[in-house]
Amino acid sequence: MRCAVYARYSSDRQSPQSIQDQLRKCREYATVHDWEVLPEHVYTDEAQSGAGADRPGLLQLMAMASRAPKAFDVVLLDDTSRLSRNQGETARIVERLSFLGVRLVAVSQGIDTQHDQADVLLTVHGLVDSLYIKELAKKTHRGLEGKVLRGLHAGGRCFGYDNATTADGVRLHVNDQEAAVVREIFGMAADGCSLRSIAKRLNKRGVPPARPRAGKKYATWCPSAIRAMLRRELYTGKIVWNKSRFVKQPGTNKRLRRARPPHEWTTTTDPTLRIIDDQTWDRVQQHILSVQEQYGHPGLARGARTPYLLTGLLKCATCGANLVIVTGRGKSAHPSYGCPQNFYRGACQNHLKVRQDRLEERFLDGLQTAITQPDAVQYAVTALQRALQERLAALQHHLERTNQRKHELEKELANLIATVAACGPTPALTTAITEREQELKTLTNQVFSPAAGIAPNIDDLQAFITERVANISSLLRKDVERAKNELQKHASSITMTPTDDHYTASGTWNLIGSGGEAMRVWMVAGGGFEPPTFGL
Repeated sequence: MRCAVYARYSSDRQSPQSIQDQLRKCREYATVHDWEVLPEHVYTDEAQSGAGADRPGLLQLMAMASRAPKAFDVVLLDDTSRLSRNQGETARIVERLSFLGVRLVAVSQGIDTQHDQADVLLTVHGLVDSLYIKELAKKTHRGLEGKVLRGLHAGGRCFGYDNATTADGVRLHVNDQEAAVVREIFGMAADGCSLRSIAKRLNKRGVPPARPRAGKKYATWCPSAIRAMLRRELYTGKIVWNKSRFVKQPGTNKRLRRARPPHEWTTTTDPTLRIIDDQTWDRVQQHILSVQEQYGHPGLARGARTPYLLTGLLKCATCGANLVIVTGRGKSAHPSYGCPQNFYRGACQNHLKVRQDRLEERFLDGLQTAITQPDAVQYAVTALQRALQERLAALQHHLERTNQRKHELEKELANLIATVAACGPTPALTTAITEREQELKTLTNQVFSPAAGIAPNIDDLQAFITERVANISSLLRKDVERAKNELQKHASSITMTPTDDHYTASGTWNLIGSGGEAMRVWMVAGGGFEPPTFGL
């Protein structure tokens, strides 16, 4: 039996050696059963919660299990909690593997999905795994509440304060230098300054911002951070804890914030933490309320899922930020793409803004012109032919293995029948014959001979490709969300370089899609694409 192995541990506070220990137990199990662990099919997820299924190692394992012919026959793991701590997710993974003909073995618990009692054992252990993570969350929350009631800090870093580690936990102390910036921000807001103008003023003077969150690369002030600061009651010495909770988005490890009802909040006061006086605080809150009543939002456009086709694909060549719609969201205005680092923060020199409809029209027209040129179509045809040949080779290999196993089964059946004829039937012999007959029937249904003319005609392929991309602009605008997903399969990013009153766009466009070879194209807004060159 050819084995893949999956190992995982949950927290970055756990020892990475946990992975090696899990792999060791799986290899020992394979050795005892005379199975082979394939080194290229060892999948791991480090510091990844088992509550979600969007783990790189697990996704890669499931992708390989779905390939034909099968890359492995068995998946080994230390115990079911490594696979998932969600009962529903565990059931879906096991069901998928069973459908693909891949066994799952939890070596420490003795669970093998080939056995009749596997479903019962998976249900029992899945319930225990699910309860464990829920009870752990409750105990963690209880411990944090106790810290708050004892006057300790139960959160992360907060601009304006230092985290001081003491014998009984972390306590906050005012950072005088940062506190001066906080007072300045509140003063500007009380005087009626917008969030964007405050951010630009701070960035222009080079005032050090709060430490960026994990995954955020821009060390500059932004309006959303200032908006959060203006609502933080901690600056008045009032500590409000447990205002929100985090829930996992089903099937993923993404956490979403959900508000808690006020009766669940824990409120304490600490005068030593006051930075803003009550008068300034009240003036700022009144200003925020008046802006909301007038514009429907606190000085900044409300976040929403963008309906614009190229958002997330276009990159500012000056600072690397994604170009987004920065102006014209009103019903009668014209939305325009621009650099948010310039527009919202004043931290980038690219001040060029281009109307969304004009930029998208030029971009898609130029893209269509480039990919329908004879050389581009021929490249796509060649790549498609190559992919078909690889698929045929894989099918041929699978056919040969199937035929080989079919002949082996026929010989085994002949020997078993001869034994029954000579010695008489026994339950073991009858079961062995039934199993082999069933497997032989399955393999016989799979055996086929690939048609000699399966390779399509070159002219037909060229006509098909040309027809599909002849009106790419209208096709992409029919369903913007779906079109954005398709665009991301062919281009990870397009660099937009500001030149006078237009952008020059450059990037790699993958004609075939993810995993294929790429073609590099250039576009000048207003002039269309230049002749493409191929990076092959």
